[in-house]
Amino acid sequence: MSAGREQVVLKLQNEELDRRIGGISLPALIVIEGPNDSGKSVLSYQLMHGALSQGLRVCLISSEGGGKTVIKNMESLNFSAIQHFLTGRLHVISFYVKDAKWRPEYSRLIMDRLLTYINLKSSKFDLFVIDSLTVFVTGGDQEDVLTFLSRLRMISEKSEVSMIFTVHPYALTQETLVRIRSLADAHFLLSIKEVGDKIFKTMQVLKVRGASKSSSQTISFDVDPVFGIKILPYTQVKV
Repeated sequence: MSAGREQVVLKLQNEELDRRIGGISLPALIVIEGPNDSGKSVLSYQLMHGALSQGLRVCLISSEGGGKTVIKNMESLNFSAIQHFLTGRLHVISFYVKDAKWRPEYSRLIMDRLLTYINLKSSKFDLFVIDSLTVFVTGGDQEDVLTFLSRLRMISEKSEVSMIFTVHPYALTQETLVRIRSLADAHFLLSIKEVGDKIFKTMQVLKVRGASKSSSQTISFDVDPVFGIKILPYTQVKV
């Protein structure tokens, strides 16, 4: 958000999620953590959809593909994105390195370049989304990762912009994860559960600063092409 703009409460534009979470006060640093196929990208799209619906400008740095792929993915979840993309309110940067063998110096260089870009563009966008941070930090020195995230936090506070990043737990040490979680204003931990013959996803809402609802809760969900994230009632997930 630009300096002087009144505080915004980000809604996900999902009635059940908004009822349970109560919105996220911006600017904020938001962490979405979870293994492969647990719904990290879908949750980031849901947050982006909410931000775009509220008139915010979004920059997505994606390891999942370029603008065409992202638009296709969002539209498949019934999140309108093409008009935002065409008018520049949604900007997509593709970052993908095939068969890269990361070394600490490479990760350090990439993180530094990413910080420089976000800092330069902080007046152009209200929300930066990094999906996934794992690509940038794998093989990196853990202190470099923490320095990178601390500097992201500083940019967020100075420029009043919000940051969302997704990350795989395996990419970081437990100590680093603990320190990252403490930096976050909102923290969602996703996982995949199997109960009997049922497989579903869960979202632990571990922290949402300033939320009007309790942030310590677990939500079971599936991905629906019509609704995006579809909350599952207790009767569908119990044994």
